[in-house]
Amino acid sequence: MLLHQRSIFPHRLNPNGSYDSICTECHQTVASSLDEDGLAAYERNHACNPLRLYQLAEDQLRSERTSYSY
Repeated sequence: MLLHQRSIFPHRLNPNGSYDSICTECHQTVASSLDEDGLAAYERNHACNPLRLYQLAEDQLRSERTSYSY
């Protein structure tokens, strides 16, 4: 059985007093709200875009390949 571990969603306080919820898997802003408690529903319903996850993984691999000195 495959278990999908849900992302952790750190909250960022913006200068205007609103909060952003950030997905730690796809690095996207899930929602913004003036009420931090209002972010929970968006976090529960968030699904990472598979293409975005693929691109992030490719970028990481490319970065690792170019960081090695031969």
